[in-house]
Amino acid sequence: MKLKLLFLLFFMAAYSFAQAPTTLISNIGSGLSAMEIQDNEFTIAPNPAKNKLNIKLLSTSEDLKLEVFDVLGKRIYKGLITKLESSIDVSNWKSGVYLVRITDDTVTHTKRFIKQ
Repeated sequence: MKLKLLFLLFFMAAYSFAQAPTTLISNIGSGLSAMEIQDNEFTIAPNPAKNKLNIKLLSTSEDLKLEVFDVLGKRIYKGLITKLESSIDVSNWKSGVYLVRITDDTVTHTKRFIKQ
């Protein structure tokens, strides 16, 4: 029973985080003040996806780390984004909800996508 409740709370938190229109990043230790990152930093399409997930960045000046997690927090995919448009083959992934996280040295952006 406790495990089910823990799973439900985790899923609700992950879903709420992925649905938030903005993410607040606090002081990172380099003297930066808190900054607000807009939801439009990158797009994913199609969503839901069956075979291929396309990721489009608005701008980048460096390689970015790309990670995809399932709703239980298990990392399913890890790679680097080196161009403004990239694709991931998701055809062999299980159907469900995934979180796509893009990170540089100071900022993390996360969005949700559904694999059909």
